[in-house]
Amino acid sequence: MNFTPAAIAWHNGKLVEREQAAPSIASHSLHLGVGVFDGIMAYCNSDCYYIHRLEAHLDRLRYGSLQMGLKFDWSNKELESGLLSLLDSIPPNNYYIRPIVYRSGAYLNFSDDMPVDVTILAVTIARDEATPLTCHISKYERVSSKAIPVTWKICGTYVNSYLSRRAAQSEGFNDAIMLDGDGLITEATAANIFFLQSNAVVTPALNANIFPGITRATLLDIAKSINIEVVERDILPNELGSFEGAFLAATMMELKPVASIENHKYNTCNHSLFKHFLQEFRQITHQKPKNLS
Repeated sequence: MNFTPAAIAWHNGKLVEREQAAPSIASHSLHLGVGVFDGIMAYCNSDCYYIHRLEAHLDRLRYGSLQMGLKFDWSNKELESGLLSLLDSIPPNNYYIRPIVYRSGAYLNFSDDMPVDVTILAVTIARDEATPLTCHISKYERVSSKAIPVTWKICGTYVNSYLSRRAAQSEGFNDAIMLDGDGLITEATAANIFFLQSNAVVTPALNANIFPGITRATLLDIAKSINIEVVERDILPNELGSFEGAFLAATMMELKPVASIENHKYNTCNHSLFKHFLQEFRQITHQKPKNLS
């Protein structure tokens, strides 16, 4: 995927040139990765934006920020207003929206009294939707929630994902599947994973080491609405050969078919369950906006 950030950002209540929101070189957040972000899709449908599960994304951003001691005063309604004002100021397009909470000032020392900044970026994404992904099992273990909580979208936690994907790409793969300390499949580097088996979908059961993705939750809702069985359970790597297909799901990635994991080949693109999910998901994201001010 190719990314192009918009030249304007919403920063602490104002629309500014994007680079004006940059942190100081002496920023605590820059040096230690102490920040929290989220990812939201804004779909431009008939000159209007449909923003998928905005409230859930903003709630997650707020919760993670509070847990990290990065308290900010902007309400969800104010953040929504800022997001919409940003969209109104840039050319119409589908945008990946990234709100981020951090400390931009020159404070290398730690203190909860340091000022907190909130910035919202808008990024266009060029996706290759036609080509399925190839994956391998990462040599890097999924970071344990006993070390760093993985459900808060902490900036520094994603070094784990960066190392895993970089290693995968250096070996000729697109992405990596990460295992936890018990050797169980957790997710890809930045997406939940679903496996296709006959007329059912199998996905790792949520635990403290698996990110509870909003797209994941959307797919579970879709499955329930169209009577597709979903099995949430522990999955071991030695089961990979028993599945008929696999796909990844995340806000930025949306739904992406997997062609192989290690030496296990899948025909996910032509699997009826994947087609069902993709069709239903696209119907959701191409709808007209509701109750956005």
